[in-house]
Amino acid sequence: MGLTSKYLSPKVQIFYNGVDKTSSMDWISISITDNEGKDTDKLNITLGYGSPAPRFKDTIDIYVDSFFLGHFIIATVKTKYKRSYDIEAIAADFMSSLKDRKSRSHVKLSYRQIIENIAKEHGLNVKINFERSNEVVELEQHDMSDAAFCEKIANDLDLTFSIKNKTMIFIDRDKVTDRVEYDLSEDDYLELNFEQTEVTNYASCEVTWRDTKAGQDKVTVAGSGAPVLKRQIFSADSEAEALKIAQSYLQNKQNSSFKGNVRCMGVPFFAGGYLTLQIEGETKRAIIKKITHTINKSWISDIEFF
Repeated sequence: MGLTSKYLSPKVQIFYNGVDKTSSMDWISISITDNEGKDTDKLNITLGYGSPAPRFKDTIDIYVDSFFLGHFIIATVKTKYKRSYDIEAIAADFMSSLKDRKSRSHVKLSYRQIIENIAKEHGLNVKINFERSNEVVELEQHDMSDAAFCEKIANDLDLTFSIKNKTMIFIDRDKVTDRVEYDLSEDDYLELNFEQTEVTNYASCEVTWRDTKAGQDKVTVAGSGAPVLKRQIFSADSEAEALKIAQSYLQNKQNSSFKGNVRCMGVPFFAGGYLTLQIEGETKRAIIKKITHTINKSWISDIEFF
């Protein structure tokens, strides 16, 4: 994997507003945090004071050893006068209209159409792959930002939602399709920590929800038998929606109990991909929850998985 970088200094390319400015960027250290979920990806880079002064909302693309590691928008610049610039940049411009609260109805549209419409409003591409994407629904977005509304859809359907590299991503948490496959062997590990816990295999899920039209609380059950996973949700538009939410809860609780973190020499992996690990002759498979790349005289990747 990335073991060759143990002996070689990483080759870094920095594109500023789409133009290769590597030669004029006196970079000192770079840290990139890539998240699987709703938390935005971040770039922290320290530049020598002789570099061109960075500007708020300019864009930065980072390549390391010819591998693309992300597109970012400058959010914060801290200046140590005549010493350095500390830049924090984010993968999605959450300072933009994504955070503006809205009240509107999404009527007789599929989840896919709703997501595509929101992404188009913000100039984003889409990557959609989940089982219920073509299901036609009626959803209310009441005093809620587009970012929060997308998070709600993801939580209700047990999806992975993120915005990275100018793309809005919605995929099933347990779906193999469209998840990149990565692997590490025991020779790649600088450090490996993990835990395995016994997980209750629930046979059914019972959700209590508020039927606002009828003005009463109702109970909906997915599956049958014991043990029963019990959850409460604030509201659902219908019995059918409550059932689908219950099914999502049940599926989520039946996921793997294997989680941990591994540290290795730099690898061009992205959060959200599947990670296969070799541990004492046994193969373990997990999803990358977060990966942090630290680049200075070497390139180290810290991977958190579940």
